[in-house]
Amino acid sequence: MGQSLAKSLDVQGYEVVLLGRPKRNSSGLTGRLVPWDATNLGEWKKELENTQALFNLAGRSIDCRHSTRNRELILSSRIHATRVLGEAVASCHTPPKVWLNASTASIYPDIRGDVPAHHEDSPGDAPGFLEDVGRAWEREFFQHKRQGVRQVAMRISIILGQEGGAFPVIEKFTRLGLGGTQGPGTQWMSWLHLDDWVGVARFLLESRDIDGPVNLASPEPVTNQVFMREMRKCFAPWGIGLPAPTLGIRIGAFFLGTSPELVLKSIKVSASKINKSGYSFIFTQIRHALQSFASQK
Repeated sequence: MGQSLAKSLDVQGYEVVLLGRPKRNSSGLTGRLVPWDATNLGEWKKELENTQALFNLAGRSIDCRHSTRNRELILSSRIHATRVLGEAVASCHTPPKVWLNASTASIYPDIRGDVPAHHEDSPGDAPGFLEDVGRAWEREFFQHKRQGVRQVAMRISIILGQEGGAFPVIEKFTRLGLGGTQGPGTQWMSWLHLDDWVGVARFLLESRDIDGPVNLASPEPVTNQVFMREMRKCFAPWGIGLPAPTLGIRIGAFFLGTSPELVLKSIKVSASKINKSGYSFIFTQIRHALQSFASQK
């Protein structure tokens, strides 16, 4: 997600600065890499002076087994990074014009059936670990208010892209004939094509009248049953895919080292704020989104 956005901004003439830990393969990154530990203030804070925007996407991946240790890392990595960025913004003589901080659409309660999607004013009071993380993340973020700095909490749904996240794994299983319905199939999936992630992120950067929590999702959520049916059409041999019952999902998640809730929770949200503000989605239907990946093979 970060590199896709960085490449788009770079093409448009922005100077892109990346805060991160240097890695062996960091030479191929788009943007000038400035070291930080996501916990402590340092020389890196000078990079925030007189900037157009600050994007914070830092945090331990949730695609892991949610052991006690991993839970601590998932939460602390988000809180510490957001806190130290808030301290850095507070120290700026001329702070960023807008601070866009990642959050999650999972904070909304699980809903099933043909009911309206959650919007930004819906209660974000769903029970659960990831839901608690999302609320704590936003509380920390909005504690660091500064005059002149617009703050946007991006409640991100499932991002569909070929270079990372859940999609490559689901595609692989589908190609192996395991692309049937996952769990009951009634769980909703709010999704966003990677190209629209970049488009929405840039739209939020430039839309001065949008602030607070913002849902990032395509206008047309689908059930898992529909999603997997379209996956089979694009990627399954002869369109065949064995279903995975809920118990199978839980067992498989254990052996794959991930959390079953990433598949089983029903997330249905509406991106009301960006819809009303006039963002034009590139991909609104899941069929077209998946076909865009299939055509690249």
